[in-house]
Amino acid sequence: MKWTSLFKKFFSWGRTTLGQQMKQETWKRVVSRVQPTGVLHLGNYHGAIKNWVSLQVTYDTFFFIIDLHVITLPYDVQELSRATREAAASYLACGLGPSKTSVFVQSHVRAHVELMWLLSSTTPIGWLNRMIQFNEKSRKVGNKNVGVALLTFPILMAYDILLYQSDLVPVGEDQLQYLELKRELSERGNYLYGERKWMKMGRHNF
Repeated sequence: MKWTSLFKKFFSWGRTTLGQQMKQETWKRVVSRVQPTGVLHLGNYHGAIKNWVSLQVTYDTFFFIIDLHVITLPYDVQELSRATREAAASYLACGLGPSKTSVFVQSHVRAHVELMWLLSSTTPIGWLNRMIQFNEKSRKVGNKNVGVALLTFPILMAYDILLYQSDLVPVGEDQLQYLELKRELSERGNYLYGERKWMKMGRHNF
């Protein structure tokens, strides 16, 4: 299969299959995600979930649990499974409705890792070496516990968003470097694979 055919496949998947859930063609699309790292607390609710509940009314929204990001560092398999289920249940209990938005688990959509693998082959390693959080996390866990996934997971983060052709991305100040990487990767993808038109995402404080 040609590279251009592969990218057409992912483009169609993101805009057709998932697009069937869109409420109105003119609505802006918002994509956000969170790691299943613990029990949902008031900080999570007021910092993110409360906004998500509001956004689902006026935007085409995709909210998902990024369990694949957790495994970039040492983790407990059973604990991750439990935390993922609890996170999904908590979001639904807080008012995120399947009839209004898309709530899902990252690892259940294999296109995330498939697309990440295809496009990581064209990502300059220098772009990843400059990521601040990689250096910080490496120091915390020690070099013996650092796997390749910790270095490359910013690519997965980027295509978590690019896969769904998001118009807006709610991010905090600590995520600005990742947002800039997403822009660079989208521009590089557009340059190398001209038939694939990645959107240039906009940062938005909701």
